[in-house]
Amino acid sequence: MTTIDDLIRLVEPPAHPVHGSGDWAEAEAALGLGLPADFKALVERYGFGQFVGFISPLTPFGGRNLLVEQAQGLLDGERSFRRRNPEKCPYPFHPEPGGLLPWAGVDSGARLCWLTDGEPDSWTVVAWSPRSWYYEAHDVGAVGFLHGLLSGRTTTEAFSLEDEDEQLPPPFFEPARR
Repeated sequence: MTTIDDLIRLVEPPAHPVHGSGDWAEAEAALGLGLPADFKALVERYGFGQFVGFISPLTPFGGRNLLVEQAQGLLDGERSFRRRNPEKCPYPFHPEPGGLLPWAGVDSGARLCWLTDGEPDSWTVVAWSPRSWYYEAHDVGAVGFLHGLLSGRTTTEAFSLEDEDEQLPPPFFEPARR
């Protein structure tokens, strides 16, 4: 199992994470469910910013609660599409039971979500490309998925980190400006 320490060895976190701390109980109450411990550690160590200039964890702290905003907008934003195209939507959306809950955004428009079935620390990561309605489940948590993706051990068809030369960029994290 990949831990936050494994990710830290791969990608140095900022000395002072932007929006990395706050009231987890308040965020969880707004969502109506608990959150995985690895995600909490990810936010606390890295805060708001981007991995490889491309993947942004949705922090629930700071001026905006991005995690809750994305969760609240997902079902409403996709409701009409799902009603017309149920075959393209294999998963429910939070707050539906076991629904997808976004935990990171990707600059390509893709989303990294949890399938909120079972206990939070056992949730599966689903890489989702809303543009192509492609879903791909990965049996790891947020930290495990990021570590695998950034180390090149995990790939997804939902988006690509590779540049035109088909090489992974060296892993880095760029914190947001305050």
